[in-house]
Amino acid sequence: MIEDVDLSSLTKDEFERIYDAFLKHKVIFFRKQNLSPESQLALASRFGTLEKPHPFFPHVSGFPQVSVIETERGNPPGKSYWHTDMTWQAVPPKCSVLVAQHLPDHGGDTIWLSMEAVYQALPMTVKQCLENKRAVHAVQGFVGSRFDKHDGMGLSQVEKLSKDIDAVLHPLVVQHLETGNPTLFINEQFTQCIDGEEPKESDALLASLFSFCREEAFQVRFKWEVGSVAIWDNRCTQHFAVTDYGDAPRRLHRVVVEGTQPKAFETSNT
Repeated sequence: MIEDVDLSSLTKDEFERIYDAFLKHKVIFFRKQNLSPESQLALASRFGTLEKPHPFFPHVSGFPQVSVIETERGNPPGKSYWHTDMTWQAVPPKCSVLVAQHLPDHGGDTIWLSMEAVYQALPMTVKQCLENKRAVHAVQGFVGSRFDKHDGMGLSQVEKLSKDIDAVLHPLVVQHLETGNPTLFINEQFTQCIDGEEPKESDALLASLFSFCREEAFQVRFKWEVGSVAIWDNRCTQHFAVTDYGDAPRRLHRVVVEGTQPKAFETSNT
């Protein structure tokens, strides 16, 4: 938690210290901020070039790059998955800036985990097994989610839109562009299979890795308050929205920053 800063008017020195904390801790949190859509965009722009508008998420009126993540009465969030944002893209995002607008009376926390710490904790035999392997990531993880809608014939809008979004391949272990550290780069929502493996072997390995990722030792849990802000490094984390609040209204605004092509990390470099 970083205190006593105003994210809407950071000095150069303040931002540099925040950026150092971002690289060190992977996810950083702030309380009692008052970020308008304009100031949220301006803050995110200091981390890099902004992503184009999300193809499925709704957005703040007049601000297509400010996605709305919202639960409304009669529209509960449904099942949640551990995920890394938008790994279905050939170039996944660098980071995200998420701001709480309104919240349920209880519940609705978000949990982050360090995939860098996960990789470091893997036995060397597993690390060697993962070397030079790639995984298939696809956008179909949104099918049936609260961001999906169906037309008059009952067809999924996500399925229709995603027909033009090809699956992509990413290394199972990637090297962080700035720190040089290795991280396991998979997630339950978008990672479909391991390229070149038989389905049975692929499913077994991914299931084992996903289970290992869920260890609480790798996690931090954040309780939102109105005006709270979370900024996380999408290159080396996963997160999970705790959907324990039914259809109580909950609204957050998200802005995403462009990343770079993931680079494979080789175990022999350690």
